[in-house]
Amino acid sequence: MKVIRIATLGFALCAGMTSVAAAQGQPATQQGQGEMRRGGGMGGTLLKDITLTDAQKDQVKTIREKYVPKQLELRKAVQATGAPADEASRAKMVELRDQQSAEIRAILTPDQQKTFDHNLHELKEKMDRSKSGS
Repeated sequence: MKVIRIATLGFALCAGMTSVAAAQGQPATQQGQGEMRRGGGMGGTLLKDITLTDAQKDQVKTIREKYVPKQLELRKAVQATGAPADEASRAKMVELRDQQSAEIRAILTPDQQKTFDHNLHELKEKMDRSKSGS
């Protein structure tokens, strides 16, 4: 049961990253709240309380578009097996998520990076709490 929850969390995190660009059309405060109303999403959570410039929004969209096909391909491959994601698939999901997060963080100003890092820390704590609650 714990493996299924972890796999589901991995899928949710990958899916959450795909919503980053869609959320960019909203003001930053609404963006974070909107993500939470839709059941979470790493992309919205990491950019919560960060106001992006139009140029940054474009860069985030470009980064997101770079990773969406890779994430979808990986999810489809896992779904095709009909079994929960194996350790290698989960590791690849985490790797993609971390690469995308690092690229997004790199386009932020130092002040925005502080907020991003804080949001990332909170997200990891939340994930740890949900794992220990299994």
